[in-house]
Amino acid sequence: MPRPVLRWTTAAIALATAALAVPPAEAQAARESASAARYATPLPAATEIAPHAARGAADRKTERRHLVGAWSAATSRVPAVVGGQTIRMVVRISIGGTEARIRLSNVFGTRPVTFGRVRLGIQRAGARIKPGTNRSVTFGGRKSVTVAPGRAVWSDPIRGRFPRGSDLVISIYVPHTVRDVTGHERAYATTYLSRPGDHTRAESATAFTYTSVQWYFLDRVAVTAPATTRAVVAFGDSLTDGTGQEIDANRRWTDYLSHRLARVSARRRLSVLNAGIAGNRLLEPNVGPSGLSRFRRDALLQPGVRTVVVFIGINDISRGSVTSAQQLIDGYQRLIKAARAKRVRVLGATLTPFGGYATWTPEREEIRQQVNEWIRTSRAFDGVVDFDRAVRDPDAPDRLHPAYDAGDHLHMSDAGRKRLAYALNLRLL
Repeated sequence: MPRPVLRWTTAAIALATAALAVPPAEAQAARESASAARYATPLPAATEIAPHAARGAADRKTERRHLVGAWSAATSRVPAVVGGQTIRMVVRISIGGTEARIRLSNVFGTRPVTFGRVRLGIQRAGARIKPGTNRSVTFGGRKSVTVAPGRAVWSDPIRGRFPRGSDLVISIYVPHTVRDVTGHERAYATTYLSRPGDHTRAESATAFTYTSVQWYFLDRVAVTAPATTRAVVAFGDSLTDGTGQEIDANRRWTDYLSHRLARVSARRRLSVLNAGIAGNRLLEPNVGPSGLSRFRRDALLQPGVRTVVVFIGINDISRGSVTSAQQLIDGYQRLIKAARAKRVRVLGATLTPFGGYATWTPEREEIRQQVNEWIRTSRAFDGVVDFDRAVRDPDAPDRLHPAYDAGDHLHMSDAGRKRLAYALNLRLL
C-alpha cells in the first residue's frame, strides 16, 4: 500500500531556470491504447535535456569512454505529495566510473517542477553521508533547474570516483508542493524526508525525520566508463521489481546478476539496470503504463544499453484480459521489432509458475504454457532465458518449487530470485 508523504509548503521563490532551453529528445515510443484513459491523463511526448557532449583537447583523452547507465528505476505517477522539504534517496550502482550524472524526471507530471538544490554523496549509514563526499549537482551550470511536464533532465558531470556497488545518496530540495509526482512506487528501499527547508548540504541525518519506501523524480544514474562497458536492462513486473525482499536488502534478481557480472573480466563487464514495475502488464496499463508503451523509454533509451531481457506477461494472464496466447505473442513481437530497430539484443524469459495463487485457473495455466512454448521454440528472440524451468517444482510444473516460493505461490523467495540470476547464460548478454 502506498504510504502518505508528509508535506509542507513554503513561500514561492523565483524560478531562476524557467528559461532554460529544453531541446526535444526522441518521441515517446508508443501511445497508450484506448484503454490508457483509465490510467491517467494522456501525457505529452517525453523529452529530456541530453548530457552535454564532450569538447576540447582534454576531453579527447576520454574518447574511448562513454556514458553507461549504472542504476535505473522505471517510473509512473505515484500517489504522493511532496514539497518545501528535502528528499534523500539511496541507490546502489552496478558499475563504477570516474564521473556520474543523474536524471530527474517529470514525465508524469502535469505542471513544471523546480528542483532548488541537488547534491550527491556516498552513504555512510541510513540518511548519513560520508564526510567530504557530498558534491553539488548542476544542470547546465546552474544549481537549480525547472523541468516541464513530460520531460526529464540530465545533470552535468559530477566529478569523483564511484566504485561499483557504491550506495549513492541523492538529496533533492523541492521548494514547492508537487502533487503529480513522477516516481517509483515500490522501491524496497528507504527514502528519507526532511523537516521544512533545504538540507541537501547536511551530512548528518538530524533533519531527516520521516521515511518512505518510494523513489521520487530520480530515474537514472549513469557513469563514464570504458567504451567496452555496456548495459543490460531487465524489463518486467514485480518479479523483477523485487517483491518479496526485505526493505534495503538489495536482493532483486538483478542485484544477484550484478554480483555474477562483477566476477567476469573487465572487457566483458556489463551494468545491470532494473526496469521492473510491480503490477505492470505488457498489453494494457494497470500499475504504470503498459509495457508496450514504456519499452522504448525504460529500456531502449538507457545509456549504453546492449541487451534487454523481457520478463513480463504473468499479470496479463493472471489478472488481465488476455484470453489467448496469441495476444501476448503479438505484444512480444512488437517489442522485438522495436529493439531490433535500435540494434539492441532482446532475450525472452519464460513466464514462471503461479499455481496455487488466488487467480490461477487451468485455462490461464494453458495460456502460460503456450506462451512459454512459443518463447522457447519460435526463435523470435535473440536468445531464451528459461526462468520457468529454473524455478518450477518438477513434481508439479504449474507451481513454484517450495524453496523458491515467497509464500503466495507467485512471488519468489531470496533463493528464488537468486536462482533466476544464475539461470541466465551470461554468453547471451
